[in-house]
Amino acid sequence: MLIMKQKNLIFEIILLFVVGVMLSSLVSAGVGIKWDRESALVESGESACLIYGAYNPWPKETWIEITVTEPLQEVLTLQKVESVLVPADTGVEQAIPLEFCFEVPRGIYNKDCWLGQWFVCEQTCLEEMKIYDGDVVLSSVPSPVDGGSAGIMAVQAPLRVKVDCKAFTRDYALLYVLIVVISAGFVGMILYRKYRTPPAERYKQQMKELRAKLKAEKTKK
Repeated sequence: MLIMKQKNLIFEIILLFVVGVMLSSLVSAGVGIKWDRESALVESGESACLIYGAYNPWPKETWIEITVTEPLQEVLTLQKVESVLVPADTGVEQAIPLEFCFEVPRGIYNKDCWLGQWFVCEQTCLEEMKIYDGDVVLSSVPSPVDGGSAGIMAVQAPLRVKVDCKAFTRDYALLYVLIVVISAGFVGMILYRKYRTPPAERYKQQMKELRAKLKAEKTKK
């Protein structure tokens, strides 16, 4: 019985050692995230930037990428995402600042336009404020320098994006410009038709019209 217990104890020690080695290899590199804001107020069609901190307290450097979860992907247009190196043994106090910029597209709120979504429009902002909840994600990626694989490690921070509606009235400037252009085109077409014939032909036509008038006057007398 004693021998059996000793064997079980040795097996448990070996198992713990193997598990410890495996875990240490898994957490030899990773990423942590630091943030100070969980919401942003942005006007429709405008852009905004937030700062997040990335740190890596493990003994191996890692490359990370910043993305957002699906609810925010539906409304945010991200800038080009680039991989960033986070050195090993980087604590929270030495977190590397990452600028996360995004843009909220136009058309989040309904507009009343005379034609399509662009001609003589107004926006009354009678709808409730659009709010989108999701997470900003820092995830480890393979090194862009020497390739290789990276363990799937990711951390995230909550982000609420409030899209502000900016009311505006109809701007008739485009309509006035369109009227001027059409009028100018109409006048130009008349002048073109009038003066497209050579001067000699115009004079002949004028003389013909004058003779016709004189003849009409003589007939009346």
